[in-house]
Amino acid sequence: MGTRPARLLALSTLLSLASACTVTSMGAENGPPRVESNGLIEGHAAVGFREEDQILEVKLFDGESDGSLGEIVLWKLLRLEVGALGVGIGVGPFDLALGTLWYEPDVPAMIGADEAHASTPAAPVEECAICREAASAPQD
Repeated sequence: MGTRPARLLALSTLLSLASACTVTSMGAENGPPRVESNGLIEGHAAVGFREEDQILEVKLFDGESDGSLGEIVLWKLLRLEVGALGVGIGVGPFDLALGTLWYEPDVPAMIGADEAHASTPAAPVEECAICREAASAPQD
């Protein structure tokens, strides 16, 4: 009877330490809007249509992600990727993946991901009077 609380404590400690090795981020920089986790548990939930121009693509021992064992892509409609210890599923504009250890799911290339950043040129920065004065002052 006394070992059950000890096992429970050991298991909860192990689970809390394992989850502490995972960093979760949200954003859309360099890709589609997504929630992404990196660390011991890797995965993502992204929104956007895949940048795919083939009707059907089947890959064995290869895929979008590191550690992928196979991938089936049906144009922009369906994606199924199986990894050593994980899986990635894409249905229409939604793409979800979760894996650990040898399977590191990557967010697939999406339509407009690079164009959104390339089409908005950086606004020119106007110099203020203090900046112009500091730039024209002789350097010692």
